Amino acid sequence: MDKSEHYVREDVRGFLDMLEQMGGKGVEEVGAVDGRQQMRAMKAVAEADNRALAVHRDLTCPGPEGDIPLRLYDTKESREAGPCVVFIHGGGFVIGDIEVYDSLCSEIAHQLDLPVVSVEYRLAPEHPFPAAPDDCEAAARWIASSPAELGREVTGLVISGDSAGGNLTIVTTNQLVNEPAAVPVLVQAPIYPVASDITEHSS
Repeated sequence: MDKSEHYVREDVRGFLDMLEQMGGKGVEEVGAVDGRQQMRAMKAVAEADNRALAVHRDLTCPGPEGDIPLRLYDTKESREAGPCVVFIHGGGFVIGDIEVYDSLCSEIAHQLDLPVVSVEYRLAPEHPFPAAPDDCEAAARWIASSPAELGREVTGLVISGDSAGGNLTIVTTNQLVNEPAAVPVLVQAPIYPVASDITEHSS
């Protein structure tokens, strides 16, 4: 292969071709509804198959404005009391959902051998701030205190999420530090979060 040529894996090439066909338009150009459809289409091309798990179950918890959809993943049907991962998806607070992150959450459960609960918080612009952080906090508190509904006793929370979900990870953790839930936050693990270390702002 010529040094000027770059090797691209076949699956990655398929993903890049799809992006090119989309015309490179972001959600800010196509709008929330089409942006959500684009993200689901990317999942079909880019995501690996789900890990085979003992538990892959939809459930809900009470939220500030109605029930919040959740999805539980676990390698074991039952387990001793221990930590639980609370996963908060990304998508600029506008796109993304449980389905888009289904494969990733199954992989996290497999790799960590811990239960994972994915949170489908309300999205903007239909549900403006503070809908998303309010839902994430409510879900985390419920996960911390609902052993019967989850079928497992949670002794601590591992809160994680990517991009906008990383921001919500930080916000949710701060809320639970200031006003503790039934169990403590053991780990905060934001993934490329929408965050800044700037301490002073003009606004």
